[in-house]
Amino acid sequence: MTPPRRFRVGRMLDAAAVRSAAEAHPRLRAFVRTLAEHGERGEPRSRALLEFIIRRVVDDVGDLHLGNASARLERIAVLRDNIAAILDHVLDGGDLPEGVRLETLGEYFEQLNSEMRELSRPREAIVGDEPLRLYEDAGSYAGSLLHEFEGVPDGGPGGLHLEPSAELAGAFRRLPPEQAAALRRAAELDPRGVWRRISAEGEDAARQAGAQLEATLAGRLPAEELARLRAALDDLGRARNAALQMNPARLAEALARIGDADLRAVVARGDVWLLQQVAAHNPEALTELWRNFRRGGGAADDAAGFRGYVRGEMTHYGRAAVGEYTAAFSLSSVELFLRGPDANVRSAGIDLIGIGHDGWLWLIDDKSHRAASVSSVTALTDNLATNLRTDAANFRAALAELRTRDPGFTPDPRVLDAIGRMEDAAADIERINRTGPEGTRAARIAGALEDRRLRMRVTSAAGQVTQISQALRDLGLAVEPTGTAVPWPNPGGR
Repeated sequence: MTPPRRFRVGRMLDAAAVRSAAEAHPRLRAFVRTLAEHGERGEPRSRALLEFIIRRVVDDVGDLHLGNASARLERIAVLRDNIAAILDHVLDGGDLPEGVRLETLGEYFEQLNSEMRELSRPREAIVGDEPLRLYEDAGSYAGSLLHEFEGVPDGGPGGLHLEPSAELAGAFRRLPPEQAAALRRAAELDPRGVWRRISAEGEDAARQAGAQLEATLAGRLPAEELARLRAALDDLGRARNAALQMNPARLAEALARIGDADLRAVVARGDVWLLQQVAAHNPEALTELWRNFRRGGGAADDAAGFRGYVRGEMTHYGRAAVGEYTAAFSLSSVELFLRGPDANVRSAGIDLIGIGHDGWLWLIDDKSHRAASVSSVTALTDNLATNLRTDAANFRAALAELRTRDPGFTPDPRVLDAIGRMEDAAADIERINRTGPEGTRAARIAGALEDRRLRMRVTSAAGQVTQISQALRDLGLAVEPTGTAVPWPNPGGR
């Protein structure tokens, strides 16, 4: 079996600890001596190979166990959702859902118990009493390990994945002659370092691998040749990553699920990092975005324009939805939400309204921006009185509807109190805006909110906002940390 390479726990091992363990074990010391005697590069290379083997085996065993645990946790989540749905349906006064037998609930609980039990016995859950084998063929495993150590692409069936050799060869052929020559020269001097740079995943890893390679080649290649090498490695790295993201078979499968011929053509020649990925994972959403793009005047053949439109929707509205939901689940001080997160982030108003454990009412606006500072929160400043009054009216209407459905319904006193405070605060703010000197308006609004036990907070659960302007602080706003800032990637380096 081939372990999924997703976790790479071997990379977390301390190098000194690995070397100490190797030196402390007699058989491992003998391995190093024997390899050094029969090899051409002596003991340093033998020790490097041993350290690589230890890390690789930890990688593969860790990925096997963690991959199994992740899959099991996903099954547990599904079982819990199924059980909760059945119980909610019954507790709400209904019979068992259609097609669900009484025995089904028991079966779900038995499966859940079994999955939880197996989760605590990771090795037995994977192989039982059998030996833990990472590959069906030990020779293939050894071959893939040595290929990776030597820095050679491993496209064989026993490898971790099929390297896009054809795409890499094509990218190499397209290099300018002077860049190709610099790459050949570097490959002769440090083949493993060259491959480590080409196969690096992510900008940080590529930067680190490139720096290590250039340190090795310093003094052996002139500065102008290093510059050409850098450009060549950038091109090959991008080609490899793009080919790994989308191959012809996967693209054809994604295109087959798109009904609009113009959209199919745009995706076929579009960006592998964005349009083709969305087409592969969520063609329905991509089709809806395409309709909106066309209704807004976008041309049927404008692939670049559509990519920009999709990216804008994802970074602005997609980020906002993630931010609202993450903030709601990260604010432990809020016990009860009157207005929770939703996917309709285009709607105006206060994002989240909740009652804290101390009875204070939280008015929250999530600003999941890349920027560190925010100077405008109109939902909690210019439109605050209107938003408070609108939300209070909506909450009262919702309570009235609940009473209509169930005459015995009794609202939570905390909710009624919070709605009354929102209405009073709205009236206070409207009066302050009409009367008194403008220079003291912010302080008076902040005082009115404090008197009504309302606090205004800005979160940035999917962004990097840590500061707000002095004008916002004067109104009583503050940034509320969530501890869940997300480093948003820049696909394809664009």
